[in-house]
Amino acid sequence: MLVSCKGNIISLFIFILLYGFIGYTQEKPVRLVEEKQKKRTILYVQNDSETDKSVFLKVNPTGYRRSAQRPIIKTIPAKNKVQMLILIPLTDVASHYTYNLVVNEELETIDVDRSKNPKKQAPVSSIMRSETIIFTKIDCEKCTILISKLKEKHIKFREVNIDTQNRYRDYLWELLKKDGYNKNIIGVPLAVIKGKLKYPIDNIEDFISQLNK
Repeated sequence: MLVSCKGNIISLFIFILLYGFIGYTQEKPVRLVEEKQKKRTILYVQNDSETDKSVFLKVNPTGYRRSAQRPIIKTIPAKNKVQMLILIPLTDVASHYTYNLVVNEELETIDVDRSKNPKKQAPVSSIMRSETIIFTKIDCEKCTILISKLKEKHIKFREVNIDTQNRYRDYLWELLKKDGYNKNIIGVPLAVIKGKLKYPIDNIEDFISQLNK
């Protein structure tokens, strides 16, 4: 009887170990995926669930370019993987990072305006028709040069980063398609000047001189 009891205890112990190991190794349905390349690390969010998920990602980097610090909110379609951020390490500096990833069903529950009288966002279409919008992307050297020169010339404009500002990016796609744009990616920098597209911006100096007219 004692031997049988010990055998049952051992079997139960093995079962608990196996169950715990399986639970530990099972990946989360929505998770961060890291892809290391020669000079950069690309971070994705993988959504293996059956529903779209809204995610908030905040990376806490050490030894990377400052662009890595920008918080990102995106909707990740079901059974899909979406690029979130590109980490480019600084030269001769040890680099590492930690991150916070918040997953939710609705974007509104993540992006909360806690002010007593939250300001309503103006429609993108009205902003596009009334302002000079410069579209940029993270780690775009030509974009950085253009923005810097516009500031030097004291030219009024609004910068929109299509990697982080989804509602502008989606509206921009609509404008490009209406204009006959048939590529799969948006080449930046480009501009919308009071509702009119200006692309490609091949020569920065010529573009700025046209804005000054």
